[in-house]
Amino acid sequence: MKIVSNSSPLIFFSAIGMLDILADFGDISIPKAVYEDVTNNDLKGSKEVKNADWIKVVEVEEHEYIAFSSALGAGEAQAIALAIKQNADLILLDDLVGRRAAVAYGIEVMGTLGLLKVMYQKYLIENMKYMLDELQKHGFWMSTDLYSKMLKD
Repeated sequence: MKIVSNSSPLIFFSAIGMLDILADFGDISIPKAVYEDVTNNDLKGSKEVKNADWIKVVEVEEHEYIAFSSALGAGEAQAIALAIKQNADLILLDDLVGRRAAVAYGIEVMGTLGLLKVMYQKYLIENMKYMLDELQKHGFWMSTDLYSKMLKD
């Protein structure tokens, strides 16, 4: 499975110690802008992403993402362009505007919580409540309704 990721899923999965599990889901690629966003700002996950030799960093040419750049950040725009270029099976995006743009181009989208749910369903994690609490401790925002729904489904 070909997967392209934006910054936030990498940051949050690193924060909860689950980044390496992403390698089990397929071939992970990120655009250079995402790599720089995560690694140049000393964010949680910067060291983990630098050391993850299974993440492929791909240069995306400006003409490939220029159509998205007015409404999205560089990372989201390049991630969508890379997903299109690689005919990716999935893109990992949390940003709502980015998700809508990807869906408009026919790309399957999953966010941090969706992937966490898949991990739970595949028994890769045992305690969903603990993982949700950990995400929130590291700055991931979700409504109380969504938190409850994640625990019920």
